[in-house]
Formats: sequence, structure tokens, C-alpha cells
Amino acid sequence: MSRGVIQQVGHVAYEVAYAITSILSRMINALLLRGSMHQTTSSRAYVESQHSAGWARGRRAINALFFWQNDHCAEAWASEVNRARKVLERNDALGGASET
Repeated sequence: MSRGVIQQVGHVAYEVAYAITSILSRMINALLLRGSMHQTTSSRAYVESQHSAGWARGRRAINALFFWQNDHCAEAWASEVNRARKVLERNDALGGASET
């Protein structure tokens, strides 16, 4: 196998692992924590930690799991906001059609 193929396989494996992890996080948020299925647990922890001591503890615990990131929960929230902006921009380009 050439180096390019190996890199492509690695990239695809990373993207699949990321998608599965994101789905699991959304399921935890929706089913166990009664949140939105459109928001990861990390993103919710960032938002809710502004008003709740319990969520602030949860945010610290989640961030500890992702110790190589400065603030995983804030980054997850920013990523979701950017994704939502792209959807809105795309919908505006389509004449305001909604995306589900």
C-alpha cells in the first residue's frame, strides 16, 4: 500500500470514529440527560455550566477526559455553532429552504 492510501484509510477511520463518538454523546444528552439530540453532551456542559454548579463539575470532568485540549467543552460548543451557521448560510443560498 502506498503512503497516500494509508493516510486516506487513517483519515476515514478517524472520521468514522468521530461520527460514532458524536452520535453516542448526542444519545447520552437526549436520552439520559433529557437534552436535545442536536447537541453533544460536551457542548451542553459548556452552556449549562454558566448557570449550574452541577454542570460546571460535569464540564470539568469532561475536559479532564480530553486533557490534550485546552477546553474541550467550549471547543465542542464553538464547533456546533459554526456548523449551525453553515447550515443557515446554505439555506439562505437556497432561498430560505429549511434543512432537517
